[in-house]
Amino acid sequence: MTLDANHTVWNFETWGRPYRLVSPLLDCSSPETTPIQIERGSSFSAILTKSGDLYGWPVHVDQHRKAMAKLDQDESTRAIVPDGGTVIPCHTWEINMDPTKLPSLPDLPDLPMTGLPEEECRKDTKLIKISACSNTLIGLTNKGHVLKMKELYMEDPAWVWDYVSEGV
Repeated sequence: MTLDANHTVWNFETWGRPYRLVSPLLDCSSPETTPIQIERGSSFSAILTKSGDLYGWPVHVDQHRKAMAKLDQDESTRAIVPDGGTVIPCHTWEINMDPTKLPSLPDLPDLPMTGLPEEECRKDTKLIKISACSNTLIGLTNKGHVLKMKELYMEDPAWVWDYVSEGV
């Protein structure tokens, strides 16, 4: 997965067939809808926006298979190296889907001695970085809090952020 220069979300699951995620929730018309980072776990993908909002969606195995089968039906869009060639041609496609907005941050304690300027400390706390592994998402706030969200199976939306406090 990657973001292009226009903050468009692209997913590269198959050689020569990247797809673009299309959603009004990610149309870059405001900080709330402008992706700045994407991550992928084993069963989900997550998008962080400029405003600190977080969206997720499941890995779309069935939708991906159907799109690949449709592209394979047309010789001009098959993901194979043409006779005498050395490059797999690229054929893009789109998934029109609204990702699920993931939970907001819980109440978090003030962290002493962060070294942040007072102006930054007065700002609202928001996510600024995310990282994914397996079925867990890790988040870092603009004030230094580290949180995790476990058991991210997109079919069972019982997600909550857990604050990772010192000594845990």
